[in-house]
Amino acid sequence: MTLIIHRGTNQIGGCITEIESNGYSVFIDFGEPLPGTENKNTELQPIEGLTCGDVSKSALFITHYHGDHIGKILDTVTGLPIFVGKTAIQIYNCLENRLSYIQDPDEAGKHKKTVERIKTINTFVPLEQKQIGGIIVTPLMIDHSAFDAYMFVVEAEGKRILHTGDFRRHGFRSKGLIPTLRKHAANIDYIISEGSNIFRPNAAMQTEQALQRDFEMLFKSNKYNFVIVSSTNIDRIFALYHAAKRAKRCFVCDAFQAEIIKIVSENHKSYTSFYEIDFNQKTNPAGRFFDLKRYKGNALAFSGNLKPYLDNHGFCMLVRPNKAFKSIVEEYANSAKIVYSMWKGYLNKEKTAFDQSLFDFLEPYEYEVKHTSGHADVKTLNAVYETIKPKYGIIPKTPKSLGSYSPNKKSFCCRMVVFLLVNQR
Repeated sequence: MTLIIHRGTNQIGGCITEIESNGYSVFIDFGEPLPGTENKNTELQPIEGLTCGDVSKSALFITHYHGDHIGKILDTVTGLPIFVGKTAIQIYNCLENRLSYIQDPDEAGKHKKTVERIKTINTFVPLEQKQIGGIIVTPLMIDHSAFDAYMFVVEAEGKRILHTGDFRRHGFRSKGLIPTLRKHAANIDYIISEGSNIFRPNAAMQTEQALQRDFEMLFKSNKYNFVIVSSTNIDRIFALYHAAKRAKRCFVCDAFQAEIIKIVSENHKSYTSFYEIDFNQKTNPAGRFFDLKRYKGNALAFSGNLKPYLDNHGFCMLVRPNKAFKSIVEEYANSAKIVYSMWKGYLNKEKTAFDQSLFDFLEPYEYEVKHTSGHADVKTLNAVYETIKPKYGIIPKTPKSLGSYSPNKKSFCCRMVVFLLVNQR
């Protein structure tokens, strides 16, 4: 067996891992570097079995639908088998289809091609094993800010590798992390894990449950509420719905966001009431669901009888930072609470991922930040490493260059950790 980190050791996002055995290869993730982090070292060289050559003995597995993990699938060879979680690919298809209508013709064309590529993608469900030659891949569902995200146990030639992707232990579905690893990730030789928060050993992440309670109190205290949140941060969105319902506020979003919410609800409400929404309930303002439709490119609006109803009962409305939402936010700005529920780095001009359009959207208003990370803290990394007790650990994804950094054993305890600073095998 050969383990290769093709990219991701000198950048943020875009990591590509290859596990090769007897001529067969499994690739895990193929995404873009995070915006603003591109440099000459992130340029990708051709990879046999992925972006060029014969793909009859290889396959690509995607941990989740964030762009830094799936965003380069158009660069794969046509015919390469790609595997993605069943609900994850539905969400990604909805997103890409929406983006195919943006004004930039080049970008719109790229998203149209992605929608076509998605039609060829294979899906899996948790614990459904896939075999590529002598390599067996088992997906383990975990909690992340992207819904339907996975770790992969990869077995070949008597060796077992756990590839964690991005994960956390402070979300709604995190309680199953350690039991899942104990049951399905025993006897691991190598772990390839994320390390987004490795330089914050004392950071304590607020749980999504606590954040939901904060929103509930906020909605009870404020009649009109706008929340800027990622359209694919599914558990945060459902938490906002339940917070609004308990605060006896209506829940408002646009038709695109409603489509994503309905995909998740339909697929997962049978497992937990957290994903159950009565979209047709019209007798009670508490959690009453409204999806706004945009006509002929006009801005979204509370039209007809909707406006007096919402004015009377109050609302939580999900907002994205574009002109379609601007007029509604502007109308209520003096009396509404505006909440930013995304990573603060997008608003920090010193960060490479600074988003000017997002900054400009929020700049005229007073707003509150309510957010928690989608990534594991050091305490969680400790728990995972101590649970599976790998022989070796590899952390190719970190928030900055590690240099000669060596982890403090008091904050990061495991048998061995190998930090890859350059592309190696």
